[in-house]
Amino acid sequence: MADNTGKMVTITYKGLLDSGWQFISAPEDHPISFPCEPGWMPPAFIDTVRTMEIGETRMAHVGSDEAYEERTDERILKVPRSNLAKDTSLRPGDVTTLTSPDGREFPARLVSLDEQEAVFDMNHDAVGQGMHFEITLLAVRDIAR
Repeated sequence: MADNTGKMVTITYKGLLDSGWQFISAPEDHPISFPCEPGWMPPAFIDTVRTMEIGETRMAHVGSDEAYEERTDERILKVPRSNLAKDTSLRPGDVTTLTSPDGREFPARLVSLDEQEAVFDMNHDAVGQGMHFEITLLAVRDIAR
């Protein structure tokens, strides 16, 4: 069994949420490299890559408790209906981009819309879900120290 601990690994991967939505990938033409050490990826991801052989593909599951930050009420935003365009075609469930007063943009899902206000959820869709990764190890090399 391989031990890639402390080595630089190069992988391709596909990440899916428990819901089945593919949220990220690093295909063969854009692999990623990182030290196979704690802190670089979720622990279950590192534990899987640590014992893989070059050319091997494995699945790893990252539980919701270590996958993303927790859902918070601070990321729920209530906006007066008068601040939205009168001809808005947004419907609950739609994702849009909100712009802060300083020009930063944030993705947000419309939760509800009535005559008085719109309620947006700016928590990432991955919050509260586990992740499934299909990982293929392409290369392993020593890290120059």
